[in-house]
Amino acid sequence: MSFDLGVWCAEARPSRAAAEETYRRLCEGETAVVPPSAAVRDFHAALIAEFPEPADGAYTADGADAAGGADGSDGSGGWDESSPWSVGLDVGDGFVLMPMRWSRAAEVAPRVITLAAEHGLVCFDPQAEVVHVPPALRAAGALELRSCVGLPVSDPDPETVERAVRRLSADNWFMILEGPAGHFVQVGTGDQAGVAAGTHALEYRDGAPERHYRCALPDRDQVISVFADFLRDPSTRPTGVAWESLWL
Repeated sequence: MSFDLGVWCAEARPSRAAAEETYRRLCEGETAVVPPSAAVRDFHAALIAEFPEPADGAYTADGADAAGGADGSDGSGGWDESSPWSVGLDVGDGFVLMPMRWSRAAEVAPRVITLAAEHGLVCFDPQAEVVHVPPALRAAGALELRSCVGLPVSDPDPETVERAVRRLSADNWFMILEGPAGHFVQVGTGDQAGVAAGTHALEYRDGAPERHYRCALPDRDQVISVFADFLRDPSTRPTGVAWESLWL
C-alpha cells in the first residue's frame, strides 16, 4: 500500500474536480494534459537530492512496506531503507507522480508539498482529494486548515473546508482554520473535546484574548456555516450562533 502525490504546473488555481481529473489522466499515461515546465524539472532534482530513488531492483515486488519483515524489509535484503518510494517515480516534462511507502508518508509528504510550493507547482493529494496550491495562486492573507488526520492545507477553498468538517470522527476529532495574528475558528467533537457524542464544541478568536468566544452545536451543518463565515471574513465573528465569551 502506498501514499501517492502528484505535482505539476498550473497557471490558474484548479478546482478539486479539475485537479482530480488531471491526476487521473496523468496516471493513465496522458502526459500531454499538462505543459512542459522547467520548474517541474527543478522540483524533481531537488526531490531526489533529498529523497533518492533506490537502485534498480531494490524495491519490494509489490511496493508494500512489510512483505516479509516488521522493519519494512522484504526478507531478501533487496529493500533500500534509505528511500521512501514504494516504486519508481513517474516523471515527465510537466509532472511528477510519487508513490511513497505508507510508513514514510508523514515524513515525506509535507516536504513534497513544501518543495512544490517553493517551485510554484500544484500538488494533488488523491487520498484526501485536496489541492495544495503554491503561494502565487493563494489569496492574500491565506488561512491554513489543520486537523488530526491528513496534511495541513494552505488557502483551502470552501469545498475543502466543508469536506474536512464532514470527516470529523472519534479518531479525527479536531480541526482548526487559522489566520494571521491570532484569528481562528476551531472545533472539537466527542469525549476528547469534553462534550457529548454528536455535539461540537467551537471556539472563535478575533486576535486578542478578550475576543475569544465559544459555543456548542449539535448540527454539523451549523458547524460548516460557522467555518464558511470565517473563511469569507476572518475579522468578523461568525453569525447565527450564540457565542459565550471566554474572557475572565
